[in-house]
Amino acid sequence: MTHPDDRADGRDAGEPDPSVRRPTRRGVVALGTAGLLAGCLVTSEEEAPGTRQTDDGPSGDDSDNDGGDGGGSDGDGGGSDGEAEPTPDQVGPDGSGLVVTDATVLEVREGGGRTTVEVRLLVENAGRFEYGTVEFRVDAYATPAGSDEREAVGYGDATGRFGVENRFRNGDTESFAAEITFPSSRSRVRPDPDRYAVDAAVRRAEPI
Repeated sequence: MTHPDDRADGRDAGEPDPSVRRPTRRGVVALGTAGLLAGCLVTSEEEAPGTRQTDDGPSGDDSDNDGGDGGGSDGDGGGSDGEAEPTPDQVGPDGSGLVVTDATVLEVREGGGRTTVEVRLLVENAGRFEYGTVEFRVDAYATPAGSDEREAVGYGDATGRFGVENRFRNGDTESFAAEITFPSSRSRVRPDPDRYAVDAAVRRAEPI
């Protein structure tokens, strides 16, 4: 008599059927990953046509608007009103167009424990503004004989003021004078113009 738990294939009832293949853990993971990738690709392809329509739409509208409004604004800004760019009250050193073409030590005086260096600057206006007031900072350096060193000893100002009739125009070259006074103890050289050098930089430039 055959026991109810006995099977014709010789397996017990509790044993799994080898004909039914269960997916391994690696197979499940691979399948899930493929599904995710497929989902991403589908999503991007579905959104692509919409994105192209959104891009084409505004660009077409902008070109139409630019054709109408742009021409009007250009006409109003440049042709109709003819308004020139306003002249600023002051221009920065980098945008002034003022170029120091020469800085010469004219004389060095010493007395009362102090030394005075007289300087002449030649400045060209290579900018686009006409100036009424310009100011430079001038630094003096002692240059010991037989040395390439420059010892800073003091600084001063060189200022020029021009009126409406003699304004500092583009292309003009003007001369500026400066005196730099400092304690003689700062310098180790004799009071000789050959023993001093100067540098100058724009500090203030006010157009007219």
